[in-house]
Amino acid sequence: MQVRPLDGFDRRGFCQIVALGAIAAIPRIVRSASVDPLNNFFSEVRTLHAAFHQSVLTEDLQSIDESAGELWLSRPGRFRWNYGSPLEQVVVADGRQLWVYDPGLEQAVVRNQDEVLGDTPAGLLAGNTDPSLSYLVEALGNQEGIDWIAIYPKKADAAFAQIQFGFESGSLRMLQMLDPLQQITRIRFSDVEVNLSVPSGKFSLVLPEGTDIIREDNG
Repeated sequence: MQVRPLDGFDRRGFCQIVALGAIAAIPRIVRSASVDPLNNFFSEVRTLHAAFHQSVLTEDLQSIDESAGELWLSRPGRFRWNYGSPLEQVVVADGRQLWVYDPGLEQAVVRNQDEVLGDTPAGLLAGNTDPSLSYLVEALGNQEGIDWIAIYPKKADAAFAQIQFGFESGSLRMLQMLDPLQQITRIRFSDVEVNLSVPSGKFSLVLPEGTDIIREDNG
């Protein structure tokens, strides 16, 4: 999101254009797997808290950006991504509005959450709807203890071509996405905690005095 700032939630296009084609970054799969981990993730996980490390790679897998931070998720429809250095950013969905706060610019952009997220990976991750209702789901197999499952949109004009979820012992460990520029976004999760109480304050922003608020939510 630092490259194309504040175009929706544009943290590396995660909400707007995160897409995958055939991702060559996944090594050879060694045995088949089921889609059960994905089904369980959407049917049983109500809240999630994790640290994450995000990499953006070119088509030939050269790293062009690295960032890390912390994620809170509360279904349906609420999340908070705290990105740390080198370029801090906070992205909060409170169920009605999407806030993108850039401390360096002393600026926050507010947009209508449904209009911005829509049929995007971020919206999908925060939802609690069975993915098979809107997407084609395929178990790719197990590689080094990670069960890989891909989803493909049924609509030709969808915001992404494919998303790959990686689960270890049923717990979400990785997401891989490919945008229209053939840049791969890879997110690795660690210290994952699910179904613990998350304070409602995590999904609101207290902005420093003097922050420039740009409203694009018709508010």
